Amino acid sequence: MLLALLFSLGVRGVLGGGQFLLAPSGEIVGLSTGALAGTPFEDYLIPGLILSSVLGVGPLVVAVGVYRGERWAWFGSVLVAIALVVWVVVEGAVIGFGERLQYPNLLQAVGMLVVAWAPSVRAELDE
Repeated sequence: MLLALLFSLGVRGVLGGGQFLLAPSGEIVGLSTGALAGTPFEDYLIPGLILSSVLGVGPLVVAVGVYRGERWAWFGSVLVAIALVVWVVVEGAVIGFGERLQYPNLLQAVGMLVVAWAPSVRAELDE
């Protein structure tokens, strides 16, 4: 289950971040740069880089670690879940809560934490 959650987040992160990298104006996903008023960003290029790396490539790397049973993968899973919560909170502060995939993303982060803390998962990744 943890592997599936990480993999799905990674794919979504790469695709979502990639859309911002392709069109930093946000037009591909239907966002306006006006939503970034008051932030240090003029467009979605930097958020796209963060999304595609931290919530795209990062979870995919951790998923490989989980698949291989690497000891660091448990901690990586927890970090990815926390990063997702931080992303949703910052996104909510910038464009408002209730937008896009915020609640499903929060549920996914909680799901990753619950699964990662399961004794069987911890035991498997602690060997």
